[in-house]
Amino acid sequence: MACASSTVCPFCASINLTFTDQMAAKDVVVAAKLIDAPELPEDPDADLPRATFEITKVLKGDEVLEKGMEFQALLVGRYPKGKEFLVMGLDPPKIAWTTPIKASPVLLKYLEDIQKLPESGADRLAFFQDYFEHEESSIAFDAYDEFAKAPYQDLIDLKDRMNRKQLLAWITDEDTSINRRRLYLTMLGVCGTAEDGDALEKMISEGGDTNLRGMDALVACYLCIKGDAGVDLIEEKFLIDDESDFTTTMGAVSALRFHGTEVEIVSRKRIISAVRTLLDRPKMADLIISDLARWEDWDATDKLVKMFKESKKENRWLRVPIVAFLMASPEPRAKEHLAELKKIDPGSIERAELFGGGFDDDEDDDSDVEREDAGVQPQSQSNSNDEPSDSIGFVSTQMVDDDLDPFAELEQMITDGRQPTRAITMPSKLQSRHKSFKVPLVTDMAGETSSVATLPAVAIPAMTTDEAVTLDQSNIAAGDEGVADLSAAQNAPSPSPVALTAETASAAPPVAAVSPVTPVASVPYLTLKIILIPFLCSIVLFFLLWSVVNGSFQRLIF
Repeated sequence: MACASSTVCPFCASINLTFTDQMAAKDVVVAAKLIDAPELPEDPDADLPRATFEITKVLKGDEVLEKGMEFQALLVGRYPKGKEFLVMGLDPPKIAWTTPIKASPVLLKYLEDIQKLPESGADRLAFFQDYFEHEESSIAFDAYDEFAKAPYQDLIDLKDRMNRKQLLAWITDEDTSINRRRLYLTMLGVCGTAEDGDALEKMISEGGDTNLRGMDALVACYLCIKGDAGVDLIEEKFLIDDESDFTTTMGAVSALRFHGTEVEIVSRKRIISAVRTLLDRPKMADLIISDLARWEDWDATDKLVKMFKESKKENRWLRVPIVAFLMASPEPRAKEHLAELKKIDPGSIERAELFGGGFDDDEDDDSDVEREDAGVQPQSQSNSNDEPSDSIGFVSTQMVDDDLDPFAELEQMITDGRQPTRAITMPSKLQSRHKSFKVPLVTDMAGETSSVATLPAVAIPAMTTDEAVTLDQSNIAAGDEGVADLSAAQNAPSPSPVALTAETASAAPPVAAVSPVTPVASVPYLTLKIILIPFLCSIVLFFLLWSVVNGSFQRLIF
């Protein structure tokens, strides 16, 4: 069985750093017993006193430490003298000790043993699988984390040393946590037999919250054992059935993705045919179009094009993923379809091109569609890495039909700093939308912000705050003489209209006024600083204190 270099459990993640990782990051690690714990001070603002410990065993750093040496460290909680702890430190000889945590003889023996293991491989995992459900939670967590971060190939090499009956017992136990169940299912997928496959098939067929916990790993394990023959049940139960909820359906899809990319047990052809059935469920279809492109299922092209044409307002989000699919296709017919679909919905083509034909921006696309349907244009966002600048925004009009937009040339002139070289002919009436610009502010010698800074002497589009306006050609004139500098508008009486030309500035009524200079409102930001940040800090402190009370703080610090 071929496999990719994924982790042992692709359906679960490591929860914490392992003991091995933590010990590797420290200079010294010792077992020490408490010999003196001073009373806590009455003053709550006073520093906590340091407890005194005696080293009983050196686990790391025997070149600078030895048994019987004493040291002091902060101790959280009250413990009797003689209690044994695990303590780590940095930077000898003046060692900075971490907070001690309770350590049983079993844990200390466990820590000694793991230092003797090979750094990787099946022999290392064989040791940890014996501690999966250990009574000491810190050891059980560590064993789980060791498997979660190991390469999948190590799990395959461990196949002959797995206890499949014990794994199945843990899988069927309702008290097994969902993360551990996922790991056990992944392991059973490597070592399971046909008998185990029948047991999993029964669980899948019966359904229910208990049986289907860790749905993705359950289906992946079942298919590892059953192969192509098992896909029929998954397809019928979770993909074709409209009654299958989103969570279980996506769990099945995740399992099929695992088999389509990580292992070669189920044929790619069978996986594609199963996943493609979701195209008949419009609410799920957009989630698997990228998979079809990844697996080069170009036979789905005609169906996707048909879906694009038949899509309505309620499922318009399908269009951008379909366009991205066609962009990824190397077939000549894909380009023909793109040209055809562009006539139907040029906006979807533009959005797909904007994201480079990617498949991970569907939510953004949906929001844009919703904005368009509501008659609201999304405002451009400035790059967070840009240098800060003193500027204000103003709004100009943009034509609905970009091919007839008389402002396009004017906008380019603003960008290039050029003078108009000919008269701009504009239609008598035109429909417009908003477009945001930024104009730098000017600060006078007194340090006060004045009006809009002088721009190159070119015409700029008229401003409006209406969603759609009608501009009459009689109010707009464009000549060969150029236009007045914006500095003239600064000295004009309020409301300081933006001059379109020098000749008509006084005759024609103002089209729009320069927005008054207003500093960016600071009230929301102050509210964030004064209210939100302290509130978040109080939540963090609450959970920290709570962890100290119930004892989980020790593992957190360790």
